[in-house]
Amino acid sequence: MTERDVIRTGEHPPCRLRPTHTPAVLITCGPIDQQLGKIAGLALVDERRKAFRLLVAVLAIADERRRERFCSGVCGHWWHRLDVADE
Repeated sequence: MTERDVIRTGEHPPCRLRPTHTPAVLITCGPIDQQLGKIAGLALVDERRKAFRLLVAVLAIADERRRERFCSGVCGHWWHRLDVADE
């Protein structure tokens, strides 16, 4: 599943954005480096909140993929065990 699929289908619950919301449209329409500048420049507070939720969801997906690829079963990074350390 790609970030665009998540936006289109709404399958990533923390994001909860419709595909027609401005940040979702921007992130799927062009090179990411250009689109992030446009997202950062959104004037309305509501649109910036939506952008924040979207970008956090995209980063969560990227982190999950990175963990699966590079840290699967053999990882010793302390930050992957924060939930265990807090208990």
